Amino acid sequence: MSGPAAASPPITTESVGAKVYQRLRLDLMRSRFRPGEKLKLRDLAQELGVSSTPVRDALARLVSEGALEQFDHRSVRVPVLSDERFREIVELRAELEGKAAARAAERARPADADRLAEIHARMTAARLAGDGIPMLEENERFHMEICALSGMPVLTRIIEGLWLQCGPLHAGLRQVRFLHHPDAHPHHEVIRALREQDGALARLAVQRDISVYAEVLLRRLPEINIGALTGRRRLMVDAAE
Repeated sequence: MSGPAAASPPITTESVGAKVYQRLRLDLMRSRFRPGEKLKLRDLAQELGVSSTPVRDALARLVSEGALEQFDHRSVRVPVLSDERFREIVELRAELEGKAAARAAERARPADADRLAEIHARMTAARLAGDGIPMLEENERFHMEICALSGMPVLTRIIEGLWLQCGPLHAGLRQVRFLHHPDAHPHHEVIRALREQDGALARLAVQRDISVYAEVLLRRLPEINIGALTGRRRLMVDAAE
């Protein structure tokens, strides 16, 4: 549907270490990296326009959080999720994001619903145009905006951790057709719930959104993992040579 993600602009401002960490976190959440993909320290440092030290520190932090796993002393890779682990993540996302959505609806103002509607409109336009990367970015932005509106930073951080683990799998949705007519997407129910300050509706709509697309990814998980494991075997051969 679309080619590899364009490289992010170089980092030139202060707080380099924190910015590198946040950039890589966001890239994982927005499916820039795929399951099994090897991330090389030197390549990332060159792309981001920084020295190897902040990249090394950021990768180590992401490994400690379970978002990445150590491959060798120079690189890490994106984990390959089993069915069981992915189902657990989905179950937790549905519970926690449902709670965040309910709280967001109770606190929402009309401008908040308008902002979510704009994000969803951009997501839909990208999907219809076949632009998988912007579509995934706007979808992540939609869900994180709900978390921000909940006013629950601890809960939000936990949800972000779940997205770090499952985000790379979402790349599998780039080739998936719409599962709903554009006007019947669960996001519309979320937006309506915020306009009506209906917490119960918001919870159910977010949970339906998560479960429907998770089922698609679960069906495609063997295909995604085969590709990841094939890539891993190739990397092991390269290292041996």
